[in-house]
Amino acid sequence: MKRSYLYILLLFWVSSSCQNSIAIDNIQDIPKATVQDQRYADVFKILDGYWKGKFLIFEDKNPVLKDQLDLKDISFSTFQKRGLKQINSIQVEQIYTSETPYFQKVTITDFYPDSGKKVISEGVNKIQEGQMWCVVKKPDETVIHAGSTKGKSTIVWQRNEKDPQKIEYFKETVSQQFYEIIGWGYYQGDDPKLSPKLWFYAKYKRQNLD
Repeated sequence: MKRSYLYILLLFWVSSSCQNSIAIDNIQDIPKATVQDQRYADVFKILDGYWKGKFLIFEDKNPVLKDQLDLKDISFSTFQKRGLKQINSIQVEQIYTSETPYFQKVTITDFYPDSGKKVISEGVNKIQEGQMWCVVKKPDETVIHAGSTKGKSTIVWQRNEKDPQKIEYFKETVSQQFYEIIGWGYYQGDDPKLSPKLWFYAKYKRQNLD
C-alpha cells in the first residue's frame, strides 16, 4: 500500500514537472510562479503603459583596451568622453502590459526614418525559475537577455552568445515619466579585448493611452 502511494506521488510529480516546463523563449505561456520568484514580484510593473522616444546607435572609432573602462558603470557622459559618433536613430514605441506580477507582455514598433522601414516585434519580460528574462521575437530573430536588478528602479539585461558573437549589456532605469536605456554590444568580427565598437542610448517618455 505504501509503495503504491509513493508510486502515485512520483507519477504526479513527473506529470506536474512536464506540464510546468516552459521554454525560456516561449512568450505565450505564463510559467507557474515559484517561491524563488517572489522576491521579483511586480519588478516590471512600473513599465506598464505606452512609451515613445528615440533609440540612438553610436560607434567608437578609437577603441581602447577593455580594462581601461568600467563597462558596468556607464552614463551618457561616457559617450561624450569617448567622442562616440552617432550612426543611426530609430523611432521607437513600446507598449507594456503586465498579466501577472511575474509576466509582462510588450509590443515594440521600430521605425527607421532613413529607409521608411517599420518593424513590429512581440516579447515578454518574465520571471521564470527564479531568474529575470527579457525575450523579444523580431521578424528575423529571437533575442534573449538575462536580467538582474540594480537598486529599486534599474534593471540590467545581458547576453553572451558565441556563434555568431553577440555580447550585450543594457542598463534600463525607469521613473514615472521617463525610461532611459544605456548600453553597448560586441558583434561578429568585433574584438572583445577592446572597448565596445557599438554603444546605445535611448530616452523614452510615457504617453497617454487613448
